[in-house]
Amino acid sequence: MFKSIQKSGRIAAVAIGLIAALSPLAAPPAALAGGSVPTPELEKSYSFKTSNENSFISTNGNTEFGYLYDCDDAYIVRNISLINFNDGSSSPIAIPDKSLDSAYRTHSDQLYWVDGNNLVVFSPDNQAQTVHPIASAKYAYSKVTVSDDGKRAAVEHYDNEGDPRKVEIYDLESDKLIQTYQSDKEDSWYSYSKDMSRLYTLPDNTEKGIVSLRVFNCDTGSTELKTVSVKNDDRSSDIEYINPSSKSEEIYLQSDTALIKADSDGNMSVLFNDDEHAPGWHSPSASTDYYFIYIKKGTNDLFEEDEDGYYRLNEKDANLGVYDCASDKIISSIAFPFIDGGLADASQDGSTLLGVSSNDDKFAACLVDTNTGAKNEFDPHKCRLSFLNGDRKIMTTYNDEDDPSTVHVNIYKSNIPHSLPEDVLYFVQTHLPFVIGGGVAIVLIIGGAIVILCIRKKRTRTANGMAAATPKPQRKQRRRQKRAQLNVAVPTAPGMPANPTEPARFCRHCGTPLVPEAQFCPTCGQKVD
Repeated sequence: MFKSIQKSGRIAAVAIGLIAALSPLAAPPAALAGGSVPTPELEKSYSFKTSNENSFISTNGNTEFGYLYDCDDAYIVRNISLINFNDGSSSPIAIPDKSLDSAYRTHSDQLYWVDGNNLVVFSPDNQAQTVHPIASAKYAYSKVTVSDDGKRAAVEHYDNEGDPRKVEIYDLESDKLIQTYQSDKEDSWYSYSKDMSRLYTLPDNTEKGIVSLRVFNCDTGSTELKTVSVKNDDRSSDIEYINPSSKSEEIYLQSDTALIKADSDGNMSVLFNDDEHAPGWHSPSASTDYYFIYIKKGTNDLFEEDEDGYYRLNEKDANLGVYDCASDKIISSIAFPFIDGGLADASQDGSTLLGVSSNDDKFAACLVDTNTGAKNEFDPHKCRLSFLNGDRKIMTTYNDEDDPSTVHVNIYKSNIPHSLPEDVLYFVQTHLPFVIGGGVAIVLIIGGAIVILCIRKKRTRTANGMAAATPKPQRKQRRRQKRAQLNVAVPTAPGMPANPTEPARFCRHCGTPLVPEAQFCPTCGQKVD
């Protein structure tokens, strides 16, 4: 019976989640601009008073939290507050003044900073601070990086000349030093895989036409140097960024004209390296894995040489493309749609771009269709933009025109369409307490009904068993009594009245009524007088 209750409960929980998810989907879709671009709907607006117009809000868009950095005229951080985008609440975080300049946000919206020989990690969910000791030798400058999953930390040490000396890898679950990488004098700067199982650095002494990548295995302590050939010019081999993939263990290296993909062990392959394409930047959302690239349009040169001999990307006269890192293909290419503005992000399927359009000092946040170039403006401010909850929400932040120290936050429903399974999954994820509560209620109802039915069925079987076990003589006796009662009325001949004066007779042994002519009792069999 208990297994039946469990099975019924699971079915009910799934049914409630599906019904609740499908109910909003039955509503008419939001209006589309230009036939393809969704129209965002304003849902919430908040305002926060700060010390200076240089203050800003930072978020990765993966949670409902962000951080308000209150800065002064010199862009020095004075305090940091936790912002809840669901209700607009603001909570100051207790960070020592000396540690404010070392406070950084992780990919999962945790905040961490260095306080003496301790690394402090702040969790926005419970607003708790966890202290991890990172006692090590003192250097002129040290920098700490925490992995995306929050399980490891890397402490980089530099000397007075700014040259790297060593990197220490800590396990934050055990608070133990697990590996130490002794820096090479040719190391430029460091990057890490998402789980910090690998350290990557680019040697400065690489020849033209060669890209070198040094890989340190933070699990085993081994080091390898990997190389790949590119065009023999500075714009190809001078790597500017290393970006980890959002959905895999791969990394991407980019120069002015080359985009290179490498696996976690540093084995590299060139995706493109020519004068027709230029990498822009990797999509900042954790739910997407796209690269924004610039593509030569017509006879326009993609790069222009300035008077100092430096090449500048001519992005306004180029097409803007979306490169899908999963398929290694360019999935769209349109004329740059933001005029003098810029691109911020792309939707999960790469069909919609988010950015700020600017023309003659007029600014507006907008969505752009990557296939048609159709544009829909929805927020008339010079604002910072980011997707929230994948691409289902859009957050814009901007400073008040009359009081620049006031930061405004607008939360929009993006109305970007999704498939039914995606909508169901999103509803379950965002309404998990409701789905669980509804499932528990259905379990109790169905379980109670099953228990009642089982009890009734058991009682019925018990009653039937008792009836079947009744002795046969008792049944015979009841049948005899019934026949005797039917025989109380004395039959008379037709047309002859019954004798009303003759008294009724009863058996003196058992009390059964007798007919006048009876000599023996039909029930007990005794002779009657």
